[in-house]
Amino acid sequence: MKITKEAKVGLFVAVAITLLYFGYNFLRGRKFFSTYNTYYVVYNNVEGLVPSTAVYVNGFKVGQIEEISMPDMLRTDSILVKIFVQGKIQIKANSTALVTKSGLLDGNVISINFDDKPADILKDGSYIFGAREEDLFTSINNMVSPIKTKSEQVLVTLDKVLNSLRQVFNEKGTQNLTNSVVDLSGALHALRLTSESLNKIVNENGNSISKTMNNVQIISSTIAKNNNEINNTIKNFSKLSDTLANSNIINNLAQVTKDLSAITTKLNKGDGTLGKMVNDKELYENLTKTTKELNALLKDMQKYPGRYVNVSVFGGPAKKAEAKREKDIKSGTYKPE
Repeated sequence: MKITKEAKVGLFVAVAITLLYFGYNFLRGRKFFSTYNTYYVVYNNVEGLVPSTAVYVNGFKVGQIEEISMPDMLRTDSILVKIFVQGKIQIKANSTALVTKSGLLDGNVISINFDDKPADILKDGSYIFGAREEDLFTSINNMVSPIKTKSEQVLVTLDKVLNSLRQVFNEKGTQNLTNSVVDLSGALHALRLTSESLNKIVNENGNSISKTMNNVQIISSTIAKNNNEINNTIKNFSKLSDTLANSNIINNLAQVTKDLSAITTKLNKGDGTLGKMVNDKELYENLTKTTKELNALLKDMQKYPGRYVNVSVFGGPAKKAEAKREKDIKSGTYKPE
């Protein structure tokens, strides 16, 4: 059987296409006779990720990135990454696709971290939760940023201190500082004199101070010895206060005070007999006059009782008393009130 030239060309093209397909997949890192599952991861930043970036599980390569796209152009913080993972690798639903550095100078890779908690196995075409690990420069920046802020605050404070020192050590400030030193020296001298005077007083009155301290100690000892009696006295006083507080004495005193206030108000207004007597001046004068007349009558009765008391049938003692009274009046001995 003779193979035509056209058949040879077709066979050559088919073999070339097959070799090109397998060669392309080989260069991309895909094995020829292995099955792969497709998963999707959403990141807000895919810096350092490109198609064919390796996917690792515990440091072992299990797949690679197939495609990176942005489904919604209006949401630039939602970038979709399509990855291929060998079908034998079972990925849990609580796993995380972490973008991390494979080395200090190497590029980024995706490391799938499994959680120890039990979870369902993801099916082909499922989504894996995505996250990014802070790189070295980001970590250094996060550590240095607070130090930088504190340093700036310290520099601002130091600048204020230097300005204050500059104002203190100018010509006027130096003079003020000199005056302050002189005043401080005078104050220290006065303090030294005061200290010497106190030492002198203490030396001269050492015995008196010692006796006073002894007396204070004796008083303290006495109080300590009679502590129980003092406590009992305080307790008794407390009980008395409680008794007074619980009794009606305070209420009765308040009522009596209220009644006295009402009586005083009525007296001041002139209500009632007593109020009229207190406020009526004419009545007061009449009472005074009547009292004086009554006193004069009593004195006259004491001096000349026969004039008022007559037990004689013929009235002799009364006439004698009246005659004596008239005689005393004429001689000036008797002065009627």
